[in-house]
Amino acid sequence: MTKCPFCDAELVEERREIEKGVWAMVEVCPNCKDEWIDEAEHDRLVGLFKRKTFNLGGSVAVRIPKEIADALSIGAGTSVDFTVRDGKMVISKV
Repeated sequence: MTKCPFCDAELVEERREIEKGVWAMVEVCPNCKDEWIDEAEHDRLVGLFKRKTFNLGGSVAVRIPKEIADALSIGAGTSVDFTVRDGKMVISKV
């Protein structure tokens, strides 16, 4: 167990929702209520939101991570719209 760098209290490990449907193991200070994640958990979270495209037939495809699809109730056969805003692709459920 690690100690809080601010108040020296023992940190408690908890599973917390950091984005809708995205959970992470964090260490929480019972006094300060500050939260920390270790490097491995950080890398896992970053990996959820980064994907490489791949060719699928004549199209370019990308996989949506299960945690994100579940949070948005997206599954096989879900209709989505694509729009472009400020140079970014936005995918919305219909």
